[in-house]
Amino acid sequence: MSYKKKAVTALNSLQTNTAVLQETKNDRSSLDFQVKKFEKTVTYLERSGINLEKLDELSVIHVTGTKGKGSTCAFTESILRHHGYRTGFYSSPHLVAVRERIRIDGQPLSQQDFARYFWKVHNSIKELKETEKDMPPYFLFLTVMAFNVFLWEKVDVAIVEVGIGGEFDSTNILRKVPTIGITSLGLDHTSLLGNTIEEIAWQKAGIMKPGSITFTADQQQQAALEVLKERAIEKKSTLLICPPLESYDWSSFAPQLENVASVQVLNASLAIQLANAWMWQQTNGVQRCMSCNGLMSQRSAGASAEQDLNLLVAPSFPITSKVALGLRFCSWPGRNQIIHHGLFHYFLDGAHTVESLWFCADWFIRNSGAILNKSTPFRVLIFNCTGDRDPKTLLMPLLCCGFHLVVFCPNTITTSTNSSSDQANYMTSITQQLKRCRRSQEAWCELQQEIIETEMNAFTELCYPVGFPNISKRLIESCNSSTIDTQVKLFPCVSDTLAYLEKKAKAENHDYHIFVTGSLHLVGAVLSILDPDLTLTPFQLSGDMNVSKTASVKLSS
Repeated sequence: MSYKKKAVTALNSLQTNTAVLQETKNDRSSLDFQVKKFEKTVTYLERSGINLEKLDELSVIHVTGTKGKGSTCAFTESILRHHGYRTGFYSSPHLVAVRERIRIDGQPLSQQDFARYFWKVHNSIKELKETEKDMPPYFLFLTVMAFNVFLWEKVDVAIVEVGIGGEFDSTNILRKVPTIGITSLGLDHTSLLGNTIEEIAWQKAGIMKPGSITFTADQQQQAALEVLKERAIEKKSTLLICPPLESYDWSSFAPQLENVASVQVLNASLAIQLANAWMWQQTNGVQRCMSCNGLMSQRSAGASAEQDLNLLVAPSFPITSKVALGLRFCSWPGRNQIIHHGLFHYFLDGAHTVESLWFCADWFIRNSGAILNKSTPFRVLIFNCTGDRDPKTLLMPLLCCGFHLVVFCPNTITTSTNSSSDQANYMTSITQQLKRCRRSQEAWCELQQEIIETEMNAFTELCYPVGFPNISKRLIESCNSSTIDTQVKLFPCVSDTLAYLEKKAKAENHDYHIFVTGSLHLVGAVLSILDPDLTLTPFQLSGDMNVSKTASVKLSS
């Protein structure tokens, strides 16, 4: 076994297995459990050789949220890198290789560097363990490792994405963070964070720090904004709403504004503000940054929720060439990504909240329509959802897409588990995953039956969301014309799914448009087969039509 595979095997051994998760299911949401987990992070950090005072030396932009936090971080990192800064970027989950989670200057750690840093941290912690099982769990270990790597690599700035929540997340041991971002909020991970938008917002706002500037995405729900405002006062942080992306001065780069995908406009504006504020702070300090940009005086002229709460809006400003380039050349696999492979066009997006899936369905319809050949393509949905998410709610937006075939399958490449694989998952069994897929399959069939029983002219009223003004008319039209008799299948793994589709496509000699969504882990499993080295990643966060082509990929039949 190679040095790198041994590292991944040792890392995978830190995953919490299914049995333990089941035993602690009720405990994990308790305050006492969360506090102890947070304290453990500090302990393991110190055992790795870094104390909190040393960690304070790391310059960090910390980002949380429900939707788009990874994309926001990717935009921010790209903008700062195009300004010449040496960047670190910590994100989760990974798609193909675990080393994707820790990036230096936009690139994942090499296999050699990942293994070298892994063993350095692992051995330091292991030497000081007090009991046999006294080792950090998977995500906590990678968080500690990332902080070590960023300090060793002497990055100018580390962009750190929160794992889950904020208040008790492992990344929140950071004490000095002058620049904070909160992306769009919604209901997700409710078993851990709470069942209301207010509870979710409270958890997310936990990363605010005294003296920091916290930027939040435009168009937040008023209930969430009220909590963010209260928490900002409590945490002594200045809360600012990001302006609309079109409000910046794009005079020199107007085409670039048009090229930002519609689903990414909120994330792009937040990233611009985060990068701009951090750069100002490096030379002027936090208070000087605020006064120079007029942040303390500008009142909201936008949404009524902001006006009612008397919230400040960050000013827009001229977009420079480096900011435009950072947006244009931001690469973030598995989000709004299209890959061409023979007769197949794969549309990949890891959307896993109902709001994200509405925008994602809109993106698929628009782009599938844009690359139509002479004949109508055979449209396929490959879907899975995980955790405590409601499959029926998540599948609702996808009813509009006119699928001929819907496939449900687990997030696994094969039905066997390889302990040295980056895709190994001990946190859920294959039996549990298949049960989950079966529930999703049943939910889809129930929704189809509801459509049959509903007058088609009322279909849009049945499923179209209120408050989504950016959803295109094409999606609404697709809703009202979606009368295709859909086949539904379930497969035990991704390899079997793709092999079935390849065999079917060859027999029919027909173009296939395959939409993979519902889980980033599912998208990662598909990419592990189509593009295991992530060499095909286009600049997919921009809205122009970039379609990557794979080499021939042999799938087992």
